[in-house]
Amino acid sequence: MPKDVKDVIDQVIAREVDPSDRSKISNDPADKGGRTAYGISEKANPDLWKDGPPTEAQSRERYEQRYIRYPGFDKITDKQLQSQLIDFGVNSGPGIAVKKLQEILQVEVDGVLGPETLGALEKCHPEDINNLLVGARVRMIGKIVSKNPSQLKWLNGWLARAVEWLT
Repeated sequence: MPKDVKDVIDQVIAREVDPSDRSKISNDPADKGGRTAYGISEKANPDLWKDGPPTEAQSRERYEQRYIRYPGFDKITDKQLQSQLIDFGVNSGPGIAVKKLQEILQVEVDGVLGPETLGALEKCHPEDINNLLVGARVRMIGKIVSKNPSQLKWLNGWLARAVEWLT
């Protein structure tokens, strides 16, 4: 279980980067995000790629700002749920992660982790919400692969990553 933001970012990078070559740039033509370095995709983060691939330090800063602080995931008190939301946001975009959480909580689905969503979350058992979020991720992955079979090559990895969060 991660203890702080640095631990969460360490875990994200460990999932995103080939451990045998941490400086490797991934450039799979079937990857919708385009080139990636440290898990930071060129498509989602073109500003970091304008002068070449981002460094590890730049990537860590981007994770903290765009995938933790900006969406408000640092406000989630349960560390397991917080970590899963961050990981989900890295894979699918923070707004999608928040929308799936809002669907589960049955609050307005606007992609903003605001007072209504946080208030509804406080009334629930975080373990239950965490596991329901795993289910939402798995269903979303199924829809992605069904709609675009070229993404099948990542199915096992995506599913393993999603179910890793089950409690």
